[in-house]
Amino acid sequence: MNDNSTSKPNAIPDSLAEMLPVGMLANGGLAADAMAAIANRRHAVAGWEAFHYERISESEFEITGGMLVMAGNSKKWPGPHDCVSITEAEILQEMRAMLAPAVVSLPPTPASTLLPAASSALAAGLYLQVQLALPEDEAGRQRILKAFHLQADFFGAKVLACSLHDSLN
Repeated sequence: MNDNSTSKPNAIPDSLAEMLPVGMLANGGLAADAMAAIANRRHAVAGWEAFHYERISESEFEITGGMLVMAGNSKKWPGPHDCVSITEAEILQEMRAMLAPAVVSLPPTPASTLLPAASSALAAGLYLQVQLALPEDEAGRQRILKAFHLQADFFGAKVLACSLHDSLN
């Protein structure tokens, strides 16, 4: 994007002026992930996924998507495609949110209340608590946080909380 953004791996650029005018969103980096997230949220149809972007003005992008179908290991969008317009400012804001530490505090709860038979509000289902030893580098930690962003879906399970700690509790 600019010298400032390339010298720091997680720096957010001031603008997306140096971005290619058209491209695919898959494996396109933080800006592409932000575009896809905004478009998917705005379109709000289950199964719809953004896959392509095009700059339509100095400050606007058109994001194209459709109903995703998996064909083996390949993604396909065979049906009609829809477009969503988003602004550069929205993309930059989403990029900042994606890089912000995902810290959500839940009140401490004894382990026994996590059982389905318990009467607490959290007892409506089963919960799995996982502690990961994070990589030393900041970029590695950010990749892990991005994978475990709030509301991420892992085979039907939703991420409810994610936080970083210097040591095991």
